[in-house]
Amino acid sequence: MGRLLRALGALVAVLAILTVGALVYRCIAQYRHAQAVAIRTPNGIDEAGFVALGGIDQWVTIRGEDLRNPVILIVGGVGADGPGTVLSPFVDAFRPWERDFTVVQWDQQGAGKTFARAGGRVPPGLGVDRLAGDGLALTRHLRRRLGKSKIILLGTGFGSTVAVRMAMADPASYAAYVGAGQIVSPRRDRERFGYDRLLARATAAGDQESLADLRVSGPWPFRPPRDPKKLAAFVKVARRYHAPNPPHQTWDVLTAPHWSLAEARAIPAGMTASEVAFGRAWGEGFDYASLGPELQIPVFVIQGDDNTDAPIPQAQAWLARIHAPAKEVVVIKGAGNHGLQTHSQAFLEALRVHVLPIALATH
Repeated sequence: MGRLLRALGALVAVLAILTVGALVYRCIAQYRHAQAVAIRTPNGIDEAGFVALGGIDQWVTIRGEDLRNPVILIVGGVGADGPGTVLSPFVDAFRPWERDFTVVQWDQQGAGKTFARAGGRVPPGLGVDRLAGDGLALTRHLRRRLGKSKIILLGTGFGSTVAVRMAMADPASYAAYVGAGQIVSPRRDRERFGYDRLLARATAAGDQESLADLRVSGPWPFRPPRDPKKLAAFVKVARRYHAPNPPHQTWDVLTAPHWSLAEARAIPAGMTASEVAFGRAWGEGFDYASLGPELQIPVFVIQGDDNTDAPIPQAQAWLARIHAPAKEVVVIKGAGNHGLQTHSQAFLEALRVHVLPIALATH
């Protein structure tokens, strides 16, 4: 018994040493990451903190190399992941943007650091309209704080539904709206689009194994009750034919400046809690016809042609239906559901060509 206890004690000691070592390594990596993305220009800005919006403290970061540049507010929520997702930890993806824009990231209610600050709770009655109200309050704060008459509004995935509502409610505050992953149809339709595209690619490749897996999965493997066998079959094919996700996402979050381990854990927890709070209302019951038909500011769809969460043909059809002072579609070749991260430079070039001139004339 004594020998066993000594062995267990030694194991506990080794695990403790490994744990401490891992935490120290993370701290060093986080410090180096912060130094690598630091804003050091004389007229730059690097602010991170909580702003009271709608009576709730919400996490906002403001970064840019020159305060004279136009401001771009990113309203996130990545594709089919829906409410509760965040882009604010992924500083590296947007670092090149900060030379031409002051970039604002916002963790909405039920998401990321805002969710952690609220004690891991999603307030009752949370929906697209309430988030849009918070976004309008944030816009007013940014215009005062940064001395801008107008800012650029960019919505992606779930955030695009929130952002369009903001643009329609207060067009005088925005120089332009950019849909970078514009969702305009129910989740069921988008899932069917993704399935049909996989089916077409596997057929064209003569890939009988993938075709067999797609027969197992069917077009809606993510719909409850979820069958693990169907999910596994679909994911296997998707990994083969979908645009790849960004690498190292977990490590990017763990080493993101200002983020604690508890806050990093709050990201998936917020996604789960928000999905429960929203149900499938935003994806199925949401009134997509309310995203238009009139927008009083220029509208740009800058989107990947490999995006299945927000299919480009559907976004193009939406843009064709709406009325706006100017509108244009810019297709980013090869960009998928996480195109803002994997093709950040291509999105930036599109913003420089199509949006920056308008913003410079109005901000």
